[in-house]
Amino acid sequence: MKVGLRKPSLKKSFKARTTGKYKRKLKRLTNPFYGKKGMGWIRNPKKALYNKIYHKTTFSAKSAIKGTSNLIFALFYYCGWLPVKWMFILLMVMTKYIILGTVWLFVAMINGIVSLIEMIINARREDPPDEDMIEGQAETCIEQKEEV
Repeated sequence: MKVGLRKPSLKKSFKARTTGKYKRKLKRLTNPFYGKKGMGWIRNPKKALYNKIYHKTTFSAKSAIKGTSNLIFALFYYCGWLPVKWMFILLMVMTKYIILGTVWLFVAMINGIVSLIEMIINARREDPPDEDMIEGQAETCIEQKEEV
């Protein structure tokens, strides 16, 4: 039994690629067992077992080349693209909080400006309320309550 790389055959691969779909349709019409899964085990179990083991223990040159490109792709994906992808997802999730923080700062600045304007307006007022006047109003309120 062979183990490892199968010897590539250009003749067989060409034949496999050029067998037309009409030829397969014709065989399927004439032979009811053609193209059905598991028919090899019914017709010739010894050959089916051999083919199963052969295909498990060997690989083609094409799949070997494909495997190395898959390795390069895997390295690119896990070392290059995946971190970028997660950074993008994290940025999208954090965008909500960045916007909320910016809005909060903007509102805080507006509140600060409004309170500064109120302080300036109150400082320039010509007749600020006197403390004596406020105390006098409080005493009259207390006297009115006692009369009642």
